[in-house]
Amino acid sequence: MTLLLILSLIFIILAIVSAVRGSYGERFDVYFFTMVVLAAVAAILPIRHMLFEHRLAVAAEQLIGHEQVIVDCNSYFDSIFHLGAAGFVYRGSGVINLEVRTCDRLRDYLDNPSAAGPNERYSLHVLTHEAMHVAGVYDEILTDCKAFQRNHKTASLLGVAGNIAVWHAREIHRSRSPQHPYYSAECEPGGPMDDNLPGAVWKGP
Repeated sequence: MTLLLILSLIFIILAIVSAVRGSYGERFDVYFFTMVVLAAVAAILPIRHMLFEHRLAVAAEQLIGHEQVIVDCNSYFDSIFHLGAAGFVYRGSGVINLEVRTCDRLRDYLDNPSAAGPNERYSLHVLTHEAMHVAGVYDEILTDCKAFQRNHKTASLLGVAGNIAVWHAREIHRSRSPQHPYYSAECEPGGPMDDNLPGAVWKGP
């Protein structure tokens, strides 16, 4: 993405140089407009990427009532240094780092929520989980349980229809594995980790 932004900037500079150096009547020639078009094309993906990260960050801010949350979708290169981590937050930081495949699945999820599979639904849970860390919860088991109780809110804040958000929240909790290191049998409605949230829908009938 950074390379594409650099290319876009180069094309813009070339267009400006062409316009400045060109004689009157020849400043806005084919070359100028070609550079402008190339600059726009090169900027499309980075801008789309930044808008997507901003959308996730705004949802996280609204979920936890925390200002200035940043979501960083790591590149494939960045993800090499965090193998096995779908997402992470450094203690005390407001930056949610998401692994490249997590972001790809989240994008797929938001493009078509009704068709989302287990991996896409789990990417939503990862975002909610990491938002809980930004809110100051660092015990992983407790963090995960708080996320189970709020996944429907995250989905709704991202624009997912209410009935689908509720269904997905229940499916995410229902499909959790007892073998997962963050699993706890106490993470159940009425259990010790239940936050008793108004309108909680994390487990269906």
